[in-house]
Amino acid sequence: MRATRGRASEQMSDDGDRRGANAPWGIAFDLGLRLGISVILGLGGGLVVDNWLGTLPLFTLIGVVLGIGAAMYTIWDVARSAMRR
Repeated sequence: MRATRGRASEQMSDDGDRRGANAPWGIAFDLGLRLGISVILGLGGGLVVDNWLGTLPLFTLIGVVLGIGAAMYTIWDVARSAMRR
């Protein structure tokens, strides 16, 4: 029991945040999820507007470009916050 408590206290940082060997996997999963959601929302929004206005490829392409732009901003934001740690 004492060995378990010792290891748990070693993994705690000064601010109480648990960090271990799985931290890079968590960041990768978070980025993948954010990237996928950004692109899917942009594509979906473009398709909805295109079907509503009857201009098939125009707003779909604009939505994809906006989704990719949002995904790139997300990568930049996460990388900036990771560099501050």
